[in-house]
Amino acid sequence: MKSEENRIAPSGSPVVTPVRAGLAPSASADAATNQDAQRSQIRSAVIARARVVKRNNAVTASLTGAALAILAISLYGFASPHWTFLLMFVGALAGLLYANAFEYVLHRFVLHWPSGFLAQRHALHHDSAGTPEEARYVNFATSPWVVVLVFILNAPPALAAGYFLGAAIACGMLAGFTAYFIAYEEIHWRIHFGGWLPGWMRFARRHHLLHHRGLEGRHNVFLPVCDWIFERRQWRRQTRISLP
Repeated sequence: MKSEENRIAPSGSPVVTPVRAGLAPSASADAATNQDAQRSQIRSAVIARARVVKRNNAVTASLTGAALAILAISLYGFASPHWTFLLMFVGALAGLLYANAFEYVLHRFVLHWPSGFLAQRHALHHDSAGTPEEARYVNFATSPWVVVLVFILNAPPALAAGYFLGAAIACGMLAGFTAYFIAYEEIHWRIHFGGWLPGWMRFARRHHLLHHRGLEGRHNVFLPVCDWIFERRQWRRQTRISLP
């Protein structure tokens, strides 16, 4: 919009000078500052709610894993007290590797499928990166019941191992799966929002953020075992890409 202001030139003829209507520079700066403040308030509120969700997920995972371990003990008992700790250790390693494979398969073949509810939800995680709503979509799930369902669906391999080898290995597998789940959520959060991580996690941070840049072969968030086994050839093409 433009308005016209008339004035008289020295020659006596009127001169029409266009005047741009709009906010003064100081008003524009104040409006931008208010918008930034609103975005900051929204971001802080969303992060606070997401922290509660993350904590609830960790508690739910711990309780569900413990309940399944008690179930395994009640069903199978400990086959040999002399081998209990060794079987639990082996089971924990197996549980960690199983959880890594579960994460890889879910992320690569379900969450990045061209269509579907879970793929659409995961797309919100990618699309919201850097926005005030980002924290809403960083956690694995927004409901503790989803965590319970994930543990129930992944319990059969541990219970099957317990059937053949005793409860110790089943308990170890469930402990490994539980630890991986909690670590996944916490490390994923810190990659996106900051927080202390050990030095070797610099590689994990780069690995995951390159996934957000759309690069292939990076579906494990912090422990890229399956990525290395199945897609490490993709990494060689991406070694010179820099991140902020």
